[in-house]
Amino acid sequence: MPRLLLALLLALPCLPACTRKTSDRDLQWVTPYQAIERINQTPDLLGKAPRSVWVDPRTPVHFAQGHVPGAVSIPFPSMTAEAETRLAGYDTFFVYGTNWEDTISKAASKRLMELGFDNVYTLEGGLAAWTKDGNPVETGVPAPAAP
Repeated sequence: MPRLLLALLLALPCLPACTRKTSDRDLQWVTPYQAIERINQTPDLLGKAPRSVWVDPRTPVHFAQGHVPGAVSIPFPSMTAEAETRLAGYDTFFVYGTNWEDTISKAASKRLMELGFDNVYTLEGGLAAWTKDGNPVETGVPAPAAP
C-alpha cells in the first residue's frame, strides 16, 4: 500500500502538464496554400470566423531571422508553461519549423494537442515551403510575452 501511495504522489505533478497521448498519426499536415485557405474561411452560420494563429516553436534567434508575419514565438522548451496564456483566444493553430527535415514543428504540434488544444495543423516544409510559395516573411525579435 505505501508503494502505491508513493507512486500516486510522484505521478501527480505530471498530470496537469500533458493530458493526451499523441503520435505522428495525430498530426494534420497542411501546405501553405491550405493553411491560407483555412485562415481565410468565411464565418459559420452563427457569424463566427475562426481565430487563427501561426505558432513558431523555434529559438528566438531563428524567429528573428525570419518568420511568418504575425506569428507568435513560443520556443519549444517553454511551450508547456506559456502556450495557454500566449494562445488564449485562438481556436485554430498553425505550427511550423524551418524546413522539411525540421522535427520541431511535429513535436510542438503534438505538445499543443497534449495540452488540450484542438485544430492544430502542421505546415509541410515549414518556413522553406512558405517562402518557396512566394509568401512574405518578417524579421525581428519576438514581442514580449503577455504578463
